[in-house]
Amino acid sequence: MSGTCVADLPAEPGDTVLALKRSIYEKLPSAPPCWQRLLLGSRLLEDGDLVGNLDLPLEEDGSVLVSLILTMDPRDMLRDHTLAAEAASGLNSLGAAVPRYLAKLFETDEGDPVEPATAEETLYGVAMRLQDSHRKKLVLDDLRSALLPYAMRVLETSGLKEVRQARLAVIFSWLGAVAVARQIAWIGLLPRPLEEKWRWRVEQLRRHSDCPRVRVAAKAALCDPGGVSRARITELAALRKSLGRYMATSPAEEAQILKDFRERSVNELRKLETQTSDRHIQYAVSNALK
Repeated sequence: MSGTCVADLPAEPGDTVLALKRSIYEKLPSAPPCWQRLLLGSRLLEDGDLVGNLDLPLEEDGSVLVSLILTMDPRDMLRDHTLAAEAASGLNSLGAAVPRYLAKLFETDEGDPVEPATAEETLYGVAMRLQDSHRKKLVLDDLRSALLPYAMRVLETSGLKEVRQARLAVIFSWLGAVAVARQIAWIGLLPRPLEEKWRWRVEQLRRHSDCPRVRVAAKAALCDPGGVSRARITELAALRKSLGRYMATSPAEEAQILKDFRERSVNELRKLETQTSDRHIQYAVSNALK
C-alpha cells in the first residue's frame, strides 16, 4: 500500500463489494477485481458483502476510507475465460513492466526455468483462453510482446515433441503481428534440407498459421532440397529486405534482435557464394548483397 488515493467512488447500500471492485477497475485498469483485496481497517471485505450491511466508520467529510491491496498473479490467465481476460488486461496496462510480472509463469518454485514442454503448455493455455480477445476488443500488444521471447524459446528448442493440438500454430497465431518477423526469420535461417526435429514445426506453421507470409516462408523451407540454388538465394535476399523493413518500425530492443537475424541472412548468402564455382550463382549472390 502506497497511501495514494486511487479512486473516489459513490456507493449505495445495495452495492456489493464486487461492484465496488469493478468500479475501481474502471478507474484503475491495472487492478482487475480478481487481484483486489479491500480492507476496512484490518477486516478483509468479501465480494458478496453489501455496503449497507457493513459497519462503516465515517471520516469527517462523510466518506469511508477503504484500503486496497493488489495481489498480481499472471496465473489467473490460465483460469476461466472471464478471469483470464481481466488478468490479461491488467497485465497489459503495466506497459514496459509486464515482463517482470510474467516471469513466474515460466519458473519453477525454485526460480529455475521450466521445461520447454511446460512453457509450451502454459503459452497454449493463455492463447486458448484469450483467443477471442480480438472480438472483445482487448488491446494486449504489450502482453503479447512480453510473451514472444518465451514462445520463440519453445520454437527453437530442439528436444520439443510434437502434439496433436498444433499448439505452436495456436500460440503464434494468437501472438499475431508482433511475432511475424521473428517467425519468418527463424524459418528462413533454418539449415536445408530441414531436419525432422524442425520439419514438423514448420509444417504445423504452414498448415495452421493465420499469417500468409509465415505460410509462404514455411512452404519454401519445406520444399528446399538443400544445396546452392537460385531459389535459396532469392529467399535469403527477400528475408534480408523484409527484416530491414520490420526493423524500421520496431521498438529499439526488438529492432536489435531483428538486426541480428538480418546479419545472419547476409552471412548465409556469403556462405552460399563460397560453396559454388558457378559464376551465375555467384553473380546472383553478389546482386542479393547490394
